[in-house]
Amino acid sequence: MRDNQKGMPEDIDYALGRSYAEYDHLIEQGELFRPLTERMLRSSGIRRGMRVLDVGCGVGDVSFLVAPIVGPGGRVVGADLDSAALKVAEKPY
Repeated sequence: MRDNQKGMPEDIDYALGRSYAEYDHLIEQGELFRPLTERMLRSSGIRRGMRVLDVGCGVGDVSFLVAPIVGPGGRVVGADLDSAALKVAEKPY
């Protein structure tokens, strides 16, 4: 992966593309599916105090959703190859 002229990562293997418009779309999509995702996370057995690794976290929507589930005694770490998406995740939506 390399940066294009706009400073965005270029990745021909990622079908949806990498742009701030796509990151906004992912944030909106995360909000749309939030109830379903939260139900899935809770039914998967994630509980207070657990440590969770969100691989391919993108803009962090699932990481932010699981954080209150594990609570202050737990920990969530998000990892993604797309450094620009991680920078979006560092800022509150």
